[in-house]
Amino acid sequence: MTGPQPDTLTGRHGVAHRIPTARYREEHRATLDAWIITAERWHPAWSQYLLCALSLADIEGAPPAKKRTPDVTHELLVVVLNPDHGPYDARLVRPDYLQHLTPVNVAEQFTATDDQARRIARLCTREVVDGRLTPETGDAPAHIRAWWHVTIREALSNPRRA
Repeated sequence: MTGPQPDTLTGRHGVAHRIPTARYREEHRATLDAWIITAERWHPAWSQYLLCALSLADIEGAPPAKKRTPDVTHELLVVVLNPDHGPYDARLVRPDYLQHLTPVNVAEQFTATDDQARRIARLCTREVVDGRLTPETGDAPAHIRAWWHVTIREALSNPRRA
């Protein structure tokens, strides 16, 4: 990555705002990058999602990460933000501000550096707001999660993409 990157990404399917690190870092030390995506086209009942990249490294005072395989180092998560408590504003995030629905839409683990994980979070956020990657898994969860898996693996194998 060269130079500072914008904290807002806009596309034909939505807009995403990066949550300032100072808003979550002390409370959520494993979080490397976080975005609030507002995209009304993906679901009729809600329009906001949280996408974040997490380190799966051991953190003093925190329970160990739940790794699917021992070699993974990072996880990308996408959750629906509860519309009953929104709309959400990235600039106003504080502990317990972001209320999400369950189950988690996407939880993809991979092996990367922290910088690569941040770039992947940005890339996936861009893909959602541009309409190339869906944050919704209801119609075909296995197929859609496989799409996220491929997108992340391609970004890791082609650093220019991320």
